[in-house]
Amino acid sequence: MFAVVASCLVWLAAAGMLYLSRRPAEPFAGPTTLELSSEPPAVANFLVHGFRVTHEAVPATLIDLAARNVVDVEWRGPAVFYVRLRRAVDASLTAYERRVLAHLQEIASDGVVPAQALTTGPAAESKKWWRRFEGEVIADAQRRGLSRDALDSGLFTVLLVAAAIPALLAYAAAGAGGGLGVWVGSGALLTWIRGRHPQQETTAGLEAAGRWLGVRTALAEDEEFSRQSPLTVELWDRLLAYGAALGVARTASGALPMGAESDTSAWSAQGGSWRNVQVSYPRFFPPGWGREPVTMLGVGLVVALGCIWFLYTFGFPLDTALGGLVPFTAACVGAVVGPALVVMSGKDLRNSTETTGPIIRLRALGDDDSLRYYLAVDDGSSRYIRAFRVSERQYGDVREGENVTVRFTPNLGRVRWIIPATDGV
Repeated sequence: MFAVVASCLVWLAAAGMLYLSRRPAEPFAGPTTLELSSEPPAVANFLVHGFRVTHEAVPATLIDLAARNVVDVEWRGPAVFYVRLRRAVDASLTAYERRVLAHLQEIASDGVVPAQALTTGPAAESKKWWRRFEGEVIADAQRRGLSRDALDSGLFTVLLVAAAIPALLAYAAAGAGGGLGVWVGSGALLTWIRGRHPQQETTAGLEAAGRWLGVRTALAEDEEFSRQSPLTVELWDRLLAYGAALGVARTASGALPMGAESDTSAWSAQGGSWRNVQVSYPRFFPPGWGREPVTMLGVGLVVALGCIWFLYTFGFPLDTALGGLVPFTAACVGAVVGPALVVMSGKDLRNSTETTGPIIRLRALGDDDSLRYYLAVDDGSSRYIRAFRVSERQYGDVREGENVTVRFTPNLGRVRWIIPATDGV
């Protein structure tokens, strides 16, 4: 059994080192400038968002097509915009620009599409469309030498083959179920790592990201720029498209809803300087997030006592196959999580704290029968923000962009109240 544990730990250490080493480096913002480089807006979006494409890249691409006279944006009334196709099409369009144009051609009537009809279809169809668009942007970035696969097929295969060692040892110790469990778990972990960091920077990509961050700073300094509509593309030319891609022309991109605002990536100036922040929406981890401390104290006690009793009664099921390892593993997890819940809930019964800042994301997730409401507040202290889970009433009382003060328990994040922030925040 020692050999099984040791080999698993060695393999996990190798996977952990891979995860850390393949994380994209943080670019340093270059000099403030309005001078544009050769990369299209969608690639600029990819570079400044941690080498990931965000949904803002889609309306940015459409605005860029308007700036290059491939399409026209027309005004038909207050906040009513139409996109008109032109007959002549630039042959130098990239694959993802052609994809946006093809979508317009598909849904146009007499060469015109109202902005409200620009969406890419039902959820499942839209997701496929987005994945293709995203893949084409990444392929263009790779072709330009700006990024590379963080975990290529060769390295993936080597690590998966290496996982055969602990899998075979687990097979010898616990039977076919144990070996299969280790093998499948290893493949799942590698797949997760690949999905978590699909792309890694190159030297050229890091330099380009710094240049675009400098452009972003210059555009963000103009307070009027963020309020420009798509009609002003004639005035701003391609700067408006790049502003949409970099997250500082929200009025222009919001008027052309081809791509949804990213749930997990946001730009915020809280703290004195613009920065990209990552938002998470906890559901299962950390356990008990957003729940009442009294309730979770009882849950923690039940889980802890039940799992400890199970382990004491049945012990370690080395002589069983997968059917024994699964409940044993679950009991081990519960024996750790239960006491942790008790400690966190106990502290939260007596303590609460406050945070103040703008609401950068307000989301209702899940299906209609079981919606979960989240509110993310940026106080300027971190690039990683854990959204609060709030009640439907609390969710309906606020709006995205509003400055608020939230009082919450420090461990479980249970929101006690939300009030407008005082003047000067």
